[in-house]
Amino acid sequence: MRRKNTIENSSFKLCLEGNVTESKYFFFDTDPKKEYELAIIFGGYEKCEEDFEIKRRTYPYYVIEIPIGGKCILRIGNKTHILTKNTIAGFSPGVFHHYTADKADPMKHIFVVFTGTQAGELFEAAGFNKGGGLKIKKAGEIQYLAEAILKKGLENSIHSQQLCQSYLRALLLEQSAEFNLSNKSREYSSLNTYGRCKKYIDENFSHIMLPRQAAEKCNLNIRYMSRLFKKHAGITPESYLMRLKLNKAANLLLISNLSVKSIAAELGFADQYHFSRTFKKFHGLSPVFYRAAHL
Repeated sequence: MRRKNTIENSSFKLCLEGNVTESKYFFFDTDPKKEYELAIIFGGYEKCEEDFEIKRRTYPYYVIEIPIGGKCILRIGNKTHILTKNTIAGFSPGVFHHYTADKADPMKHIFVVFTGTQAGELFEAAGFNKGGGLKIKKAGEIQYLAEAILKKGLENSIHSQQLCQSYLRALLLEQSAEFNLSNKSREYSSLNTYGRCKKYIDENFSHIMLPRQAAEKCNLNIRYMSRLFKKHAGITPESYLMRLKLNKAANLLLISNLSVKSIAAELGFADQYHFSRTFKKFHGLSPVFYRAAHL
């Protein structure tokens, strides 16, 4: 079934198009000139055909998609997202989007189109930013709220619009809670990994020649370890490692009778001249003058 619904007034035009085998839609009386905190324009359910495709350069409203079966590829801006059950997606006004149904298993989905002065804040808090697709752990709760919106919207009772908008707010807040919990979990994991790497370097820095060696011992990619140090310490692993070496070198110069050459070897420098140049750059004095100045 080819479906195409158009609603027009003096300020906007909506055009829904795509091939579907089943569909249910509801529309609410929402004045585009009036300011609402959160207002659903319309929504519905679709079972897409294998050639289902929608491509729009822009759109005037926020949209959320809740797949309940099948599969669809959704490109939002320059990113591609795979929509299946247990995912949720959305895009904000003015963002390019392109739907393409999976030919072997076309998507079934519930969608909601909305606006309002609080829409952007709720939308971004839910993790969509300007647009994106997310996996969800509490898919049952999100789907329940989406189905409640669909059910009440189709009933078209005296309080349908208010109830649907309350369910939408609950859905976005539920997704926001899950998104923030997921972020905290990732942050905790990131901090733990950084702490593990830092501990290894702290305990072995004298014998570590290159940060890559520490990354390998911690079973990490050096680029990822570098990102962790920049994020949590504001410094590169190379600089952190060198600071430890040069601070130990300064201490050895003051508490021991080791030669500069021996200290350089102790800390893994290839030669004492490289060590001396690096030490002077960091401490402001050569190792010989540093020792003399503090004795």
